[in-house]
Amino acid sequence: MGPYTYTPAPPHAPTSATGTLTRGGLPVALRVTEPLLRSFLDTMGRLEADLEPRWIGAGTRSAFPRAHRAPRTLS
Repeated sequence: MGPYTYTPAPPHAPTSATGTLTRGGLPVALRVTEPLLRSFLDTMGRLEADLEPRWIGAGTRSAFPRAHRAPRTLS
């Protein structure tokens, strides 16, 4: 997020509690954007968790079956 640092409210905090956003050590008000930012970060976390096993496995196996690979030319 660039020079900004976002710290979400604890999961067990009341719904009225908001996270904190700072820039250069100074607080930034999160009256309207906090729920949207929290939703975005939660979604990105789920996407990362879903893609991580695929990224790890991508280095060891091809996404395409052998029948669809282009033939190799050996010289």
